[in-house]
Amino acid sequence: MSGPSRRALGFTLIEVMVALVIMAILAALAFRGIDALVHAKDSALASTDRTLKLNTGMSQFEYDMSQLVDSKVLPQAIMFDGATLRIARRTPDGVQLVLWTLQDRRWQRWASPPYTRTADLTDAWMRSQQWAAINATAITVIENVDDFQVYVCNPATIATSGCSWNNVQSTQGATQQSPPNQPVVPVQPNGIRILLKLPEGELTRERELPRFGVAQT
Repeated sequence: MSGPSRRALGFTLIEVMVALVIMAILAALAFRGIDALVHAKDSALASTDRTLKLNTGMSQFEYDMSQLVDSKVLPQAIMFDGATLRIARRTPDGVQLVLWTLQDRRWQRWASPPYTRTADLTDAWMRSQQWAAINATAITVIENVDDFQVYVCNPATIATSGCSWNNVQSTQGATQQSPPNQPVVPVQPNGIRILLKLPEGELTRERELPRFGVAQT
């Protein structure tokens, strides 16, 4: 076989190097595409998980509000100090003290065991004043929360102009008109609204409140 025919059967070194460079470029592009898909999948899963946790937390919050009672242990049936919401709720086994609080940008929930004695509920109320004493048993509902606010619906405005939402801190201690020589009656709000400021934006949730009676402990 002649010399030129033998050269036609193979590749030159330059041709091999060019082919390797092209393959390397294609491999890099393919890797970048796969990496982008993986990151997009991880981001979607993280977003879905965050949404599920938030929805679960909101459902629990609404249920807590639906079981609200006036324990006569808390100074008010609904207490909020700018970071922590405190309420008492009825359960089949007694009355629980429940806290919803924003600590270190984490929206958390803590609940005491159910009690049937006022003394035990009072002790739980006193312990709840020190977050360090109870945070180990708190559940983080959602992370990366910038602000937490609580508002209540003023029942005096519903008949004329609908619900007027007032910050709980400005309405705590409010009373309604009572007949002369009768005990002062605290206002029972018709509804509650919470506002969470998240990196994604503001989230609000409203819940109608029951006509909470006095807890039997």
